[in-house]
Amino acid sequence: MDKDLSVLKDKSLVLVFTYAPAGLGHLRVTDALYHGLPKDTVPILLGSQDKSISFLHRLTSIHPFLRGVMEWTQRGLPEDIFTAFYRQYLRRRTRLIYEQLVTILDQRIDLPKTVLVISTHFGLAHQLAAIKEKIIQDKKIRLILIVVVTDDSPQHVWYVPGTDLTFVPSYKTKAALLDYGKKKGLEKIQIEVASYPLSPHFTQELSKEALRIRQDQLDASQKIPIEVSVPISGAAAGTDILTESVDSLFQRSTRFLFHMVARSTPYTQAFIRKMTERPYVKLHVSTNDREVVDGYEDIYKGNIISLEITKPSEQAFKALLSPKQRGGAVLLFTKPVGRQEYDNLEFLRRHMMIPNADEQKKLWEAAENNRPFNQIKKSWRGIILPESPKKTADFVWWCLKERIFSTMTTIFQPKKENNREDEEINPDGVRMIWEKVGQFIG
Repeated sequence: MDKDLSVLKDKSLVLVFTYAPAGLGHLRVTDALYHGLPKDTVPILLGSQDKSISFLHRLTSIHPFLRGVMEWTQRGLPEDIFTAFYRQYLRRRTRLIYEQLVTILDQRIDLPKTVLVISTHFGLAHQLAAIKEKIIQDKKIRLILIVVVTDDSPQHVWYVPGTDLTFVPSYKTKAALLDYGKKKGLEKIQIEVASYPLSPHFTQELSKEALRIRQDQLDASQKIPIEVSVPISGAAAGTDILTESVDSLFQRSTRFLFHMVARSTPYTQAFIRKMTERPYVKLHVSTNDREVVDGYEDIYKGNIISLEITKPSEQAFKALLSPKQRGGAVLLFTKPVGRQEYDNLEFLRRHMMIPNADEQKKLWEAAENNRPFNQIKKSWRGIILPESPKKTADFVWWCLKERIFSTMTTIFQPKKENNREDEEINPDGVRMIWEKVGQFIG
């Protein structure tokens, strides 16, 4: 591995991370990859200045009609039409990103021989692909563009002609994207499968004492606090339901202690004010996206988190972690929004990391009727919550009493197929990606 990654330390190489302000997923992936770099590698972070990206992300996250329109454009013929239009739109809006990249190069004393650009957002990826050849000709350098897909969702917009390498979390998504490119007669691209990149902070092994504390938290007979992580969407989507769920859970048991991390924006200020009034909520508020990502990791560093209530966005891939690892809390998923979140849940179902539809239905029914459930799989790492806040509180409390969570923490055993799909569930995706990048450059 060290030999493969030594190329990243080369003084003649400039490493550039790009991200867009459309949710925190893209920045979380960038942050995870950054922390997996070899020492003495100093990358540059290049963010999109297009404010419309974050504005549209918020609208489609919280507005039911626009959310419906968004989901309609994510499948079938509407997706093909939207993708073709959006690709052209992006490739014609490249002046600013070109100037930013040229400025980075011009500010260096010695012009680098190679520029390695890692893009975790499809919008910037299309723009960079459009200017790639111009940068190469103007600056007489080697420019390598690598795209890291941030969900296990084969949405066509992630097929970016002109990229050198694209990473996806599964062979299913790889096959679907390659099939799309072939059918549309697009320039062929190289796609590699690497397990989803999780922060190295989350993959750290817990001490025996810390693991025991996590297990005791999920034991209904214990009295220690149950520490719950609750990352808040940057768009402040679903905060009303989340507030009711948190209140209902605390009414069920004063053991629940919630760690919420949120960015202070006009959209989240009302929610933050409400949460400050609740002594059972510890707020971690930041003013920018990077601080939110760091704050979220700090919650896991400074506390033993046993449960996490989260959207099935990029956070779903924390299911790859073992309960023995710092980030290995049991995941409680809220209602999915957008195709990518449905696709992420399907990834987890394929690998038996969450109950399938029939098992989930039986779980909810058992909870509603307050009867035992004896069909827990040793590979489960998460469960989908009911939509109602009251039912959510009842369901979580029932899972605690029936040792559902405790079993998921104490006898976890990942599914093993002994085939290439095992690559998809390796918790060390960051290492996998950098090894493949090092081999590609070298």
